[in-house]
Amino acid sequence: MVEVFKPKSVRELLTEMKNVSDLMIDLAYASVLLKNRELAERVHELEAKMDELMYQIRTIAAVVTRNVHEARKITGILQVASAAESISNATGDIADLVRSRARIHPVVQDAFRVSDEKIASIKIRNISTIRDKKLCDLKLASSIGVSVLAIKRRGEWIIPVTRESFVLSGDTLIVKGPPDGITMLCGMAGPSKESWTPRDGLPSIRKCLAEMRDLSSLMVDMGYSSILFGSREIAEEVREINEKFEKLSSRLWISVLRAARHEKDVITLSNLLRVVRAIEQISNAANSIVDVVLRGVELHPVFVQALAEADEQIGRETVSERSKFVGRSLKELNLWTTMGAYVLMIKRGKRYIFDPPRRTRIRAGDLLIVRGSGGGVGMVKKMARGS
Repeated sequence: MVEVFKPKSVRELLTEMKNVSDLMIDLAYASVLLKNRELAERVHELEAKMDELMYQIRTIAAVVTRNVHEARKITGILQVASAAESISNATGDIADLVRSRARIHPVVQDAFRVSDEKIASIKIRNISTIRDKKLCDLKLASSIGVSVLAIKRRGEWIIPVTRESFVLSGDTLIVKGPPDGITMLCGMAGPSKESWTPRDGLPSIRKCLAEMRDLSSLMVDMGYSSILFGSREIAEEVREINEKFEKLSSRLWISVLRAARHEKDVITLSNLLRVVRAIEQISNAANSIVDVVLRGVELHPVFVQALAEADEQIGRETVSERSKFVGRSLKELNLWTTMGAYVLMIKRGKRYIFDPPRRTRIRAGDLLIVRGSGGGVGMVKKMARGS
C-alpha cells in the first residue's frame, strides 16, 4: 500500500519549530539556574521533537523538488531547518552540563538571575487565588507579562503546557517574565517571593553573560518572525542586535581569561565557557535564519504560498515627539483591541525590552517592533509617526 504523505503547512511547521526552540532555550537556562536535572532531561526530550519537525520540513523539500532550478529555491528553508538544529544542539549542550552534574561557576546562575527576563520556580499554595483555574482564564501573559514554561504535579512534569492546562494546589510552576510580574504571581500563588540579588564576584562577566542570554533569545524569536512574516525590517534589526552581541562576547572572553589568573577552580570557568559557546551558537543560528531574508533567497512556490497564508504582519517604527503614544502605557493604549496589533519589542537607546509589560510607558524615540494584522500594523506605525 502506497503511503500518503499529508504534511502540515510549512508555516505551521516553522511556527512549531520556533515554539519548540523558544521552550528548549528557556528550559535549558532554567535547568542551570535552578540546578534541576529533570528540566535538563526534558530539553533532550524536546530535541527528539525538533528532529521530527526538521524531518518533515526536509521531506516536503524532497517531495516538491523536481529539478535543479527548484532545488535552488528550497535552500532557504533548508537553511532555516539547519539553524533550528543548531539551536537544538546548543540547548542540549547546556542541559548536558546539568545532567552530568558538572560544576558550573556560580556567576552563570547569577547572570541568569539578573537578566531582564527572569525565570522562577513558584509553588501554588492552598490559599492561592489562581488555583483550580485554567491558564487561558488567568491570562497571565497579557495581564502581568508572565509565561508558564512547565508545571510539576505530583512528581510528573507537564511540558509543554497549553491554554487548557489547570493550575492546582501543590503545583510548581516554572515561569518567565519581568520581575514585577513574577512578584505579582508569587503573591497570587501564596506567601512566597523571589530574590534577584546576585552574589559578589566577577561583575563584568555577570553583566556580559546576562545581556548575551537576553539578546540571543530575542534574536531567535525575531529571526523566526522575519521568515514567517517575510520581514526584512526585522531581519535587519537582528543583524543590529548581533553587532552588540559580538562586542559583549569579546568582552566576556577577555574577562574570563583575566579571572582565570586568580580563580582556584578553573574547571568551573571552563564549564562557564561551554555555556558561553552554546549561547554564541544560538546567536549564530538566529543570524543564519535572517540571512535567508536579507540575501533575498527565492523560495519555492510551495513555501511562498504557505507563508503567504499568514494573516499577521510585523513591522517597526520610531515614536516621534508628536505621537499620541508618548507618555501612555501599553495598558492604556490597548493596541490589540483598538488596532489589532501589539508591541513585540521596544528598543530604547541601547536597551531592548522584549515582550514589554503592559505598565510600560512609551517614550519619544522608542523603536517599536509591532506584530498583528496588516491593517493593524500599518495603523500603529502611522500613530507612532504622529501622522
